[in-house]
Amino acid sequence: MDHHGAGDRARGGTAGAHSATATSVTGPGSGNATAPADKATILEGVLHNIFDGLTDKDEGVRQAVQNAIVKILETHPVRATDILTDYREKNAKLSEQTVGILLDSIRLVVTESNQLPTEANKKLIALALEELTRSAEHVPLIQNHALNILVAIGRGSDCALVMDALQAHTSEDAVPHFMLMQCLGTLATANVAGVVPYIKGILARSLPHLGGIKQDHVKQAHAYAIGRFSEALLEHSSAPSTTQSNGETGEGDGNGNGDGNEATEQTVIVKPEVTTNCATEISVAYDVLFNQWLHTREPKVCVEILQALSSMYPLLPIDRIQDQAPRLVPQILALYRRSIDRNAVTQFLSSVLKTNITLQTEVLDNVIDALVTHLFDLVCVYPDYEKPQTVKGHYEVLRCFHLLTSVYATKIMDTLLIHLRNNSERDRIKSLLILTHLLNSSATHIESKLHSFIDCLKQMIGAERSIKMKMTLLKTIVALAQKTLIRDKEFVWFIVRHSCKYTKVNQEHGSLEEHANFVISCENMLFMLASTVGTLDELLKRELLNYFVLLDYTDICGNLAKCMASLFAKSPHIEFDIASAEEEQQTASTEAGAAVAEDKTDKTLAIKRGKIVVPGAETIYARCLALLGNHQCIKRSSNILSFLKYYHPHINPALEELWSRRISDLLLHINKESSYMQQLHEFITETNEFLNTRDEHFAQRLVNKLADQMYMYPMQLPHSEWHIPELGAERGMLLQAVALTLCQVTDVPTIHTKIDLIVTSAKQEKLDKHVKHADYERRIEHCALSLGYISRMHLPHLIKKLAELAHIGGRKHSTGFFSNLHFIKDTHKELENYKTNLLVVKAFGRIMDEADPLQSLQNLDDTILNFLIMQLTGNKDQTIMSAILKTLLSICNQIIVTKEELTSPLKYRKQIMETVFSIPIEAPFDDLPLLPTILKLGTDFIRIGGDDTTESVDGGVIFEIACKNFFTCAQKLKMKFDSQEEDERNSFLAKHLNESLPELNALVRVIVEMDPSPSTLDLIISILECWTRDKNSEVRICASHVFNNTLDVYIKSMKIGCEAPSKFNQTGQMLGKIVPRCIDSNGTVRQVSVDILQKTLEISCIYETLTIADSSADWVKEIESIKEQIITDVPKQIYNLAGDIAKVIAQRISSFQYLQFCKTLLHSLRDPEQSSTIGASVVLKFFIQQKGSELFHAIPDLVKDSLLALQLCDVNRAKSGVLKALVALTKHHPKLVCAEMLCQPLPYDEHMVEYWHLVCTDTELTGVILENFLQILNSSCIYEPQDGAAERPKVASVQPFAIFCALHEMLPCKDIRVELDRKFAELFTMLLTSLATYTNLGPPMYTGARSLSPGGTSAVAGSVSLNSSSTLVNGSKSKFGFVPNKDTVKLNPCQIVLETFQAFLNNLEMEQIATVLTVNTQLANSVDWHNYIELLTPMAIGLTNQLQISSPQMKQVVHALSKYVSSPYDGQRVAAVGLYSRIVPLKPCGELATTIMLHLSSAQSDPNAVVRGLSLQGMGYVGHLSEHDVLKYSETAITALLKGIDDTVSDCLINIPLESMRGLSRILQALPSDRVESFHVSLAIRIRPFFGSYSLEIREAAIILFGDLCESKMSLNEGSSSPTSSIEALKEQLFANLFPLILHLSESESAITRACKGTLRRVCKLLHAPKVNEMAQRHLLDHGQLNYSVFIVDFVKVIAMELTEHIQDFIESCIPKLRSQWPEVRGSSAIVIGILHNFLSERNTQTESVGSKIAMLLKDESNTVRVRAATALGYFFGDI
Repeated sequence: MDHHGAGDRARGGTAGAHSATATSVTGPGSGNATAPADKATILEGVLHNIFDGLTDKDEGVRQAVQNAIVKILETHPVRATDILTDYREKNAKLSEQTVGILLDSIRLVVTESNQLPTEANKKLIALALEELTRSAEHVPLIQNHALNILVAIGRGSDCALVMDALQAHTSEDAVPHFMLMQCLGTLATANVAGVVPYIKGILARSLPHLGGIKQDHVKQAHAYAIGRFSEALLEHSSAPSTTQSNGETGEGDGNGNGDGNEATEQTVIVKPEVTTNCATEISVAYDVLFNQWLHTREPKVCVEILQALSSMYPLLPIDRIQDQAPRLVPQILALYRRSIDRNAVTQFLSSVLKTNITLQTEVLDNVIDALVTHLFDLVCVYPDYEKPQTVKGHYEVLRCFHLLTSVYATKIMDTLLIHLRNNSERDRIKSLLILTHLLNSSATHIESKLHSFIDCLKQMIGAERSIKMKMTLLKTIVALAQKTLIRDKEFVWFIVRHSCKYTKVNQEHGSLEEHANFVISCENMLFMLASTVGTLDELLKRELLNYFVLLDYTDICGNLAKCMASLFAKSPHIEFDIASAEEEQQTASTEAGAAVAEDKTDKTLAIKRGKIVVPGAETIYARCLALLGNHQCIKRSSNILSFLKYYHPHINPALEELWSRRISDLLLHINKESSYMQQLHEFITETNEFLNTRDEHFAQRLVNKLADQMYMYPMQLPHSEWHIPELGAERGMLLQAVALTLCQVTDVPTIHTKIDLIVTSAKQEKLDKHVKHADYERRIEHCALSLGYISRMHLPHLIKKLAELAHIGGRKHSTGFFSNLHFIKDTHKELENYKTNLLVVKAFGRIMDEADPLQSLQNLDDTILNFLIMQLTGNKDQTIMSAILKTLLSICNQIIVTKEELTSPLKYRKQIMETVFSIPIEAPFDDLPLLPTILKLGTDFIRIGGDDTTESVDGGVIFEIACKNFFTCAQKLKMKFDSQEEDERNSFLAKHLNESLPELNALVRVIVEMDPSPSTLDLIISILECWTRDKNSEVRICASHVFNNTLDVYIKSMKIGCEAPSKFNQTGQMLGKIVPRCIDSNGTVRQVSVDILQKTLEISCIYETLTIADSSADWVKEIESIKEQIITDVPKQIYNLAGDIAKVIAQRISSFQYLQFCKTLLHSLRDPEQSSTIGASVVLKFFIQQKGSELFHAIPDLVKDSLLALQLCDVNRAKSGVLKALVALTKHHPKLVCAEMLCQPLPYDEHMVEYWHLVCTDTELTGVILENFLQILNSSCIYEPQDGAAERPKVASVQPFAIFCALHEMLPCKDIRVELDRKFAELFTMLLTSLATYTNLGPPMYTGARSLSPGGTSAVAGSVSLNSSSTLVNGSKSKFGFVPNKDTVKLNPCQIVLETFQAFLNNLEMEQIATVLTVNTQLANSVDWHNYIELLTPMAIGLTNQLQISSPQMKQVVHALSKYVSSPYDGQRVAAVGLYSRIVPLKPCGELATTIMLHLSSAQSDPNAVVRGLSLQGMGYVGHLSEHDVLKYSETAITALLKGIDDTVSDCLINIPLESMRGLSRILQALPSDRVESFHVSLAIRIRPFFGSYSLEIREAAIILFGDLCESKMSLNEGSSSPTSSIEALKEQLFANLFPLILHLSESESAITRACKGTLRRVCKLLHAPKVNEMAQRHLLDHGQLNYSVFIVDFVKVIAMELTEHIQDFIESCIPKLRSQWPEVRGSSAIVIGILHNFLSERNTQTESVGSKIAMLLKDESNTVRVRAATALGYFFGDI
């Protein structure tokens, strides 16, 4: 359709209505008779425009157009329907998309709860039917919407209209349109009661044509309709009569008709007449569908036909059903051979079976065999649950079996049994699936037939190999158990056996995932049976206890224990007697047989003379103890503990309290290995003691039981089909339980037997060339520990056994001829001897740990010691050496413990010590793990001591050997690695060195404690000195720790008094050596060294004062502070702390040690560590500063040595420290030094700059220099004359620039703060104005070597910020010759001034002002004053906060600044006037305000626009002055600001009109309203054009100014006696600006949004509209979230209802905004106009033009505008 044509029709219709005088057209019935007609004409034009918008390319626009159509249809259903249908008739060639949207709009309207008028529904039905049947093909975009419209109307009260219309399109002469039948079927489902009366007639007209239909989609539609008719008839016939009378419809399942009828017969009246009346038609249709259409080849059509037949079949006449059943079932079964969806066929078959079985049970007798056979084939063997259709078909087949079982259970069960014995695995799985389903659904019908099945299942569980088959068997077994139909232990065996994992999975029987899932399923099923099914409890108890003590089931003992815990928690008793000891022994021997005969074994063990064999309680208890020893199996241990908690009555009922407490403790510590094992040992011991008191033979019986179970934990696992885990931990726990229990046994043969058992077990552990000795040692650890436990009670027996073993293992080999032939070496015998020796060593060590010390030492004879010495001397194996060392360590510990009781020392200790320390710890350091034990032994041997000098041990020698071994190894540590091997090697060294370091400290502690004298200290320090200066940081760290520990022990052990020296002469030398370590590159070394320094001073203090240093002393606190901070990695902080160290040293050491200390420090400048060299120089500097006056006799030597060190030192930082030390000695002659500095050319090198910084420490000289600088700057030219070249950049003059360079270096010095404070006003104003003047100035082209005055040359470029260094200058000299100004041209004068200014402020601690200069990082590189002007405001605020506005110092600053207002330099004037303008808002008063305002007034005539703009900014704050000053200057300020609105200067940094409006806003806010009332209206008119300004800031300022004007007017009204008259003059502007402000509220700019919110709140207060004002105040919050699209609708409604007489004015104010440059405003204008037109009481000549303008926006370039235009048109005619 042509858009222009639509627009013409709209305009024509509207123009024709202009002469009418209508009243209200907002809704139906709201006006007189002529109003709807005229309004409809307008509506028609607008709707045509809206319809044209349906072709928009944007989806959002089309959606908005659709919403508009929906609103108009809801508000004007009849007329809008007429227009829509007329539009469709005239535009027959609309696109599918357009028609689809139109129909979808109608669908949205008719599906709402509110019903449309019948007149409108009639037209919509006609339109929908026309679109439904327009195309003979399927057009879903149109036809689906049309169908939904008809169904939606048909659900309501106009169902008859729909049905009549649909019947009118069906006749006996032609086949109905296929979509008509689709619609009828859908409507039959949606409204059963409304459609049922028409079904017979519809079928009567449709049946004659059924046979002639050829097209598949037509057949499908008819089948769908007939099927839905049948469902409706079934549902209607089973519904209560009351439901039908009320016209309500229900939902029913066509397939569930039989059940529904049965339920209905008891409670409601069935209406069979409905189905009877249609039986003939249904029967005819059934014949056509079944006999003709079902032969179609289209699968979808067949499915639809079969679904229809399923619903039709129960409605057929009963006689026909009974007559056709025998023939029908084979026909249905034949359908399975076709390519038809089997689900549909099965659904039809299910309907047939259900109907026939309900009517007559024997009707299927002749076909039952074929039926069962076919259904059996249809069962899905492996249903895929991710495919719903497959699963649905599977369960539909099972449902058929369920239906047949009620009549033919015997036949079905016989068939299943036959298939169950079939060789086909698929048939067996199908049989089990069907059987499981019938057990769950029809158990009562098949119970009598299950005996044969159970027998068959028993055979299958041992024969089946497929995992899928086993999984099906498992489900069947569980189903049988749940129905309590089995009590056979074979089924229990099946579940338990398959809870175990296979050793090697046979993937021919199933994948790895399937095997794993099956194992999990068996575990879960077993626990479910144990915890829920009560009838199997006793069987499960007996069987699970038997499996629990079998080796093959060890892997699932955790799950077995979990199940048994559940069983015994329910009932702790077992019904059958326990077998006798002989039977149990025979059972155990049988269980140890081959795994292959396991099934037979279980059967033979089942019954013994009529009694069930169950393992004894002590056997179960012993098994549990062994399994609890594996801490890695936490879950299994937890389950076993829970089982024991409920099993205890079988052991002894009295155990309840003990085990309840102990088992709770074990469960609490089960995640902590060490504490758990300790708790477990205590559990065993307490239980044994408890039970042995009640039965003296219990311990002996239990220890025999434990020993008998050794076979269950073999060292070499047997080959088995099932997985058996490694049992080392369990075997070790079993041995420990034997040992702990043996402590309660007194029978000597038993003791010897069990000791031999443990020794034999250790010897049986495998050891060959493939097994590492360390692994073997780990394996026999349990044996050694067990022997240690036995020694608690049976030490003599054990010592005797070990002596025999030592004799065997230590026996020399034969010295015969063949023993010297290496090729006849008896390796086996050597390994056996090694195993014996290692066991003896480890066992004896455990005995020393566990047995009573007095008894163990008394049994320590020469045999054992000689054996240990011989093994240590002649053995190089690290494993046995480590074991011997640990055993010796245990002996020493026992000797130390019993030192007072046993006075005789250890024999052969010197020989042992020499042997131990002769063990080489050398590269490649494989024996390094022995070092910690060696050091421990050295410590213990020194502690043992003794009076025998021949057996004494020299501690110094031991310490020296220990240091050599330790630090030589530490030197191999690396920080970076070239390969993975190096990394691993480094980790190995670090691990064992970390273990050795504490032992080395312990060794030092013992040595010092034995002789705490200075000589001992010197000995240890001399040994450590070379290691403390090592290049390897790890060596230095370790040596520092040992050094520190030595001093710590020395302080605690030192002797004072007559025998001790009165002075500690080593102080100076020790401090000089340790200071470089305090500044080490390694943080740990630094921290430890500071601690050493503190301890050195404390030792000196103790010797000299005989008192211990008080921790509250200042120097101690200082060192503690240094210690905390020294770990920092920031070099500057470290060197600052070096000064603190020097301070502390200077305070504490004596004067006679000064020279020794200084010379040691100078010698330390050649330390291999660079940081230590620097630190030494720093400490030297600070020390000379503090103690130089006392070194007068040594100054020449020190200066000479220092200068030499300065020349030779390669470290720059160290040279700087030495230089500072020299300058400190020359501070009494500052003028000579300054003169030398002033002679240096620019830029200065680093040493000269450093020297300048130190010069500034003299305040008197600094004052002279500053005064001279100010005089030169006041009389000098800031920049060089340009000589007429205006375009050339300005260049700074040399002399003033040199002054700033000098100040740049001097002002940061804190020492000149007093002088800076005294000259603050002059320096501050000079720097402030100079910063503006130096903006965009270039550096001077020439710098002289000397200035006119001494103060004119200062250090220029020594800092990093100037980007020039002496290195560059010196480099250019040496390579190219002298270039005078090469580095000078790189300087940035403005940067230097800025940094000088910052240094000045920072020095005076004016942080607020100094921070201002750091905000803009590009300030120094600015090409104009923009950045500078921005910092003036925070500068003024900071200045006022620092000085106070009325302070004398502030007045000095203002007066000092006044001389720059008339300066010839623009920059100085900008700075002065700018700062004045920023001070005005800070409320100056009195003389200060007068000075500022006079200078601002005079600046109004300044030729520079920037200066004028700054002046106006200050004038705008006149309201902030005192009341006297406001009266004095307000008129001048207002006049200047009004003039400024018209002052438009291009290319100016300040927007003068903008600043004028902002200033006027501030004045309106500050001044009383009566003073500004005279220009309210003129100002409002003047600023209104700025509402549409392109500039965001100007637009915002204008809106805010109008709001401030309204606020001022409100204040005036509150104080006026006639508020109405005072506001009349402004009311026109209020109404004119109200809606422009509302529209601009929609802008995306947040600043405009906030401005509009504030102004609207103030405007609404003046409108005398309470509701409008209340809504504005509640929703228009400055920082609140506003949903504009919702708010605008509600807000405009409220305005229209309260200000109805101004609606036309509001519309006129919005019309210009339809052409706004902002899309948001254009769209919002349309919305507002659309809403306001709904509230017009009379139309006027604007109606047509407004409609046309809104319609034009449907073609706007913005999608948003088009969307809102469509929405606005909806508001225009729709219901708001």
